[in-house]
Amino acid sequence: MKKIYFILISTFFLLSSCDYNPGVSEAFTKYRFKDGVTTITVPGWVIHLAASFGDLEESERDLLESIDKVRILAIDDYDLNARVNLNKEFAKHINPNNDFETLMTVKNDDEDVTIFAKMNDNVIHEMVILVGGDDNALVYIKGRIDPELINKNINLNDPDRFFSVNF
Repeated sequence: MKKIYFILISTFFLLSSCDYNPGVSEAFTKYRFKDGVTTITVPGWVIHLAASFGDLEESERDLLESIDKVRILAIDDYDLNARVNLNKEFAKHINPNNDFETLMTVKNDDEDVTIFAKMNDNVIHEMVILVGGDDNALVYIKGRIDPELINKNINLNDPDRFFSVNF
């Protein structure tokens, strides 16, 4: 009987800790093992640990502590970048059930950037930044992020450092 309880509890924790976004998962599944593609997953405990070190302002520390997971997929290979546009390929797959809001879309001659966010109660729970064109990248952020924390940490006066967080 103890084994059954253990299995049920383990399964519950496993399923509740999984996050699944069709577009994000599809992109990682398709490109993560290709040559010239870099994928990074940073769990929340590492981000929270980083928040406790360094010379950070309180708002920067609060922003890092509100993030539970970051996944990044970046295409580094020049030839693959020329053949792929992650934005065109996955933008429609990110939001199949209209759970996400499109916060921003920028279309330029050679770059497309779309930022999606899943929000409720003025808190961002998931954010997807999708870049396609000459450079291709996908950034997935999960947590409980107050949009005001993002506003406090954006530095529009310095184009080399959009976010003011230093690592």
